[in-house]
Amino acid sequence: MSKFAELKYKYGLYRLRKDFRKPEDNAIACNLKKAKSIGIIYNATKQEDFIIVKDFVYKLKEIVPNVQAMGFVNTKELSDFHIQPLEFSFFCNSNLNWYYKPHENSVDEFVKQKFDILIDLNLKELLAVRFVLAESTALFKTGRFCNIEPNYYDLMIKLPKKNKNQEEEEQQADINPLKLLIQQTEHYLQMINPE
Repeated sequence: MSKFAELKYKYGLYRLRKDFRKPEDNAIACNLKKAKSIGIIYNATKQEDFIIVKDFVYKLKEIVPNVQAMGFVNTKELSDFHIQPLEFSFFCNSNLNWYYKPHENSVDEFVKQKFDILIDLNLKELLAVRFVLAESTALFKTGRFCNIEPNYYDLMIKLPKKNKNQEEEEQQADINPLKLLIQQTEHYLQMINPE
């Protein structure tokens, strides 16, 4: 990372800390099966990740009336596979200001929706996504465990650490970390306030 990029990143973190609430200020835990609305934010740069999330969205739509997915594309422009039905929106690097905060109408609409649950399916730390998480008015937010502050999750999912042999075994067995995060998220959200 260049010195200028590092400065922009540090300023973005400063704005996050200064401008947005911590999650415990108004969290309302909700069971996955009782949710009326769910928002999903994820890295939609790779088509294979988009397909995994799309399958998850359609699975959720069988039990949840309103499911919306917001994908961050870590390139300057969207690809052809990003042209999708209404429940899928996207933003990319050209939709970010100089310190990585999104300025795009679909992001503004997404963060204003009071989802019962907001699920972050990002496997890597992305400042642009953290702005969406921080700004979101969702009642309960969940995502992958991280040590970086500030974090905006009400529930963090810790994926098991892998050694080199496990990584090779998983690649051979076709165990995808994104699929694992989805499975773990579903599992824990079904444990909250069960019927």
